[in-house]
Order: sequence, then structure tokens, then C-alpha cells
Amino acid sequence: MPKPSTDNAGLYIVGGIVALWLLKEGALKVFEPVKKVVEGTIYVGDELTGGLQGDPRTLGYWTEVDVPFSDVQVPLVNVKEADQSWMDYATTIDLPGVPEYNVRSLPGDVKGLFGGIF
Repeated sequence: MPKPSTDNAGLYIVGGIVALWLLKEGALKVFEPVKKVVEGTIYVGDELTGGLQGDPRTLGYWTEVDVPFSDVQVPLVNVKEADQSWMDYATTIDLPGVPEYNVRSLPGDVKGLFGGIF
């Protein structure tokens, strides 16, 4: 008398053989478009969060932001240079794309006001 189907492992064995055959024949190529979409999503997410990645032990990690989809890094703050005095650092306005300007160079009464403060 044959065993009931609940105790028979033959169906699982046949199913496993069929699954291995499908893998061997490349039936999973159906998921190639899904793989491309996932890779694209990861790339875009990586580019959009470029300013959040990097080594937090470096000064650039805290003072610059990456422009997505480019190699451009925009400084967020003016970083003191080694040959710059603290007075020049405190009174210099240095914006990206604009020549730096020291407010102590202002003419007339404004220079006197800043001269009294600094």
C-alpha cells in the first residue's frame, strides 16, 4: 500500500530537482531588469548623499559638501589657512566663486567702526 502524500518526500525531491534545473538554465534572467533598477537606485542614492559619506576624521568631511553627480566640493565655511593670522581669518569674507574680501579694508567711517572693534 502506498504512503499518504503528507509523509511522502518524493514531491519535495522532484521540486528541488526542477528548481536546480531552472537555475542552471537561467530562468532567473527574468530578474535582470529588477537588478538594473536596484543598482540604479543605489547609485542615485549614493550620489545624492555624497556629502554625508566619507571619513569623519578629516576636516573636509565637516566643512564641505559634495555636489551630486559631479566631483565638485563646495566649502561650507571659511577654513583658516596655515599662513593666515587669526585677525585676518576673523575679518575676511571668503565665499565660493567670489574673491575674498577683508572688511578691515572698507573705506571711511565703516573702517573706523571695524578698527574700534578689531
